[in-house]
Amino acid sequence: MLAAKDVSKLLADIPKGAWVALSQDEERVIAYAAELQEVLRKAKEAGEIEPIVTRVAETETGTLLF
Repeated sequence: MLAAKDVSKLLADIPKGAWVALSQDEERVIAYAAELQEVLRKAKEAGEIEPIVTRVAETETGTLLF
């Protein structure tokens, strides 16, 4: 079983509602964009073949864990 990881600090400066691509080790933001296809394209251009993709909540709901 994988342990949950708090990535809220990584996402703190990302606009609400944006799609985010994280590195596989969940240590850095690879890219973010308003559209899913755009964030996937940016991640691929940055060399991240299989990023972890999530969307930043539109409202504050608490700590985001993976």
